[in-house]
Amino acid sequence: MRLFGTLQLNAALAVVAFALGGACFGARTIHAQSPQLTIADKQGSRTYSKRDLLSNPRLQDISIGHDPVYRGPKTYRALPMAELLKGVTAGHDEYFQVRATDNYSASIPAPLLKPAVKPDTEAFLAIENPSGAWPAIPGKTGNAGPFYIVWQSTGAPVPRTYWVYRVAAFSVTDSPYKRFPKLGIRDALPASSPVWRGRDRFVALCMGCHRFNGDGEGESGPDLGRPMNPVEYLQLSAHKALIRNPSSVRTWPGQKMPGFDESQLSDADLDAIIAWLTYKKQSG
Repeated sequence: MRLFGTLQLNAALAVVAFALGGACFGARTIHAQSPQLTIADKQGSRTYSKRDLLSNPRLQDISIGHDPVYRGPKTYRALPMAELLKGVTAGHDEYFQVRATDNYSASIPAPLLKPAVKPDTEAFLAIENPSGAWPAIPGKTGNAGPFYIVWQSTGAPVPRTYWVYRVAAFSVTDSPYKRFPKLGIRDALPASSPVWRGRDRFVALCMGCHRFNGDGEGESGPDLGRPMNPVEYLQLSAHKALIRNPSSVRTWPGQKMPGFDESQLSDADLDAIIAWLTYKKQSG
């Protein structure tokens, strides 16, 4: 689950190392220094400055009816992600690992960011203009700049975890299911089992901040498999309440975890996540 970071953008981002298919991308690493953006696939990488992106002729004004980070309507100068990723090779079953400067790291299916046909859900990279700085994120320190993935959709709502702000780098990777074997479901569960759906929602909504038994890239929140699975120490009602509204269960210094209401996480999906965590606890 996205833990909205409070760190200011660093003058220079440390080396962003990434894996493709479980192996290091040669000896190559991404050096993403704000305000620069690095994009990499298996053939290589390229880096864009904010000036490069603001001068792109495909830059346009887009309106967002409800921005879940800024909690209301917003207008941005933005590039279609399909334009930004033109020339980047990504298979239909691959993902883009999107890394931010606040330790957030989201896995987004490649067809969402780089669709083969015009979709009903379209991603854009919003770019902060130096002459019009964005406001601070409500309740947080600092804003979403300089680069922020925003979405226009006539279909189902896009998970808030895919609205990645303070973006530093994109890299093409295998799916999380290939990269992180501890997400595996070893038993022959029926397709109707909520465990399958729960794993998918865990990957989409939780792994940006949380690892599971060491697998994953999230660093903002605790590992949800070590040393104990939360189903081992939380009553079911408390577990659900914690996900819906963390402060209703407990508070802690530097608390950043947002709640997930029904517009972002249905009751059925919430039950499915807990079913997957329960399965992982029982299956070892």
